[in-house]
Amino acid sequence: MSFKVVNIFTLPGVDFGNELLHSLGATLVNGMWMMEDEIIAHASNADALIGVVSIQPFNRRLLEALPKCRVIAGIGIGYDKTDLQAATELGIAVTNVPDYCLDEVSGLAIGLMLALGHRLLQADRAVRERRVVFTVDKKALDEIARPMYRMREQTLGIVGLGKIGTTTALKALGLGMRVIAYDPYVLGPVMESRGVIPVDFDTLLAESDFISIHTPLTSETSNMFGYDQFKKMRRTAYFINTARGGCVDQPGLIQALEEALIAGAGIDVTIDEPIAPDNPLLTMNNVILTGHCAWYSETAEADLYRRPMTQVVQALRGELPAYTVNTDVKTKWTETWGKVA
Repeated sequence: MSFKVVNIFTLPGVDFGNELLHSLGATLVNGMWMMEDEIIAHASNADALIGVVSIQPFNRRLLEALPKCRVIAGIGIGYDKTDLQAATELGIAVTNVPDYCLDEVSGLAIGLMLALGHRLLQADRAVRERRVVFTVDKKALDEIARPMYRMREQTLGIVGLGKIGTTTALKALGLGMRVIAYDPYVLGPVMESRGVIPVDFDTLLAESDFISIHTPLTSETSNMFGYDQFKKMRRTAYFINTARGGCVDQPGLIQALEEALIAGAGIDVTIDEPIAPDNPLLTMNNVILTGHCAWYSETAEADLYRRPMTQVVQALRGELPAYTVNTDVKTKWTETWGKVA
């Protein structure tokens, strides 16, 4: 059998692991197609697709136009633009790359927490503009650095204790912090085994000095942080989002910051990417914006683009891909395309 693999998100100079297909004798078609109709035009007879399942429109109509497709190998962690129910009904496995940037995202979350808690941006700006020395300039210390608290005495609240949330928790525990978490899909004893205290959402809002969100964007998590939630936080607390912009009601966050309901925010992801030039977040000196770079390192980038091809190879060999996110597809998939593991 001769397979056809279509990469609909090909980038110049990026290693997608194309050589992995050689042993299968598969034909590879590369392109950059973002619209539904053009994807159908180039991939309707594909046995496997590689694309960005959080951006490109893998809706029911598109999926139904792929009668031979057994796997859509997603680039990245999110898959919120993909109709998983339709894919499951059609026997298509959808995969992601769930672990390529655990260290990077958790590291940035901790970095944002430390930068906010130590007021690094404000101190740097004061030194550059006024040449302050905080040890002798008490007025500058009062204006710029206060209040500042010892990290070991602070509580980090994590929303979503999956792979990245857990990695973030372990790093915070290494700093001696108290770590609490809200995740209705993780059992309390499992959290406790990781040194994390399970709490309900309102308790997390009330007790946290820093809140770091690590959830996918779903119907449950869409706008889960809004003005009402920020009102329940401590006025000295900081909010950190390295997950998805849609998990936060951005106008509510802006209003909370303007009213000083929270002390500041570290935001890697926004609703408008790139962020709009008139977005008020750009003018706030207690907000750090990092432009959706949390995922990046040289190592993570290599894993991000090569791993989808490993999922394609598994599928073409008749094995349900290891990173399948719509796990309910297993029975139909193995009956149609493969062998039971």
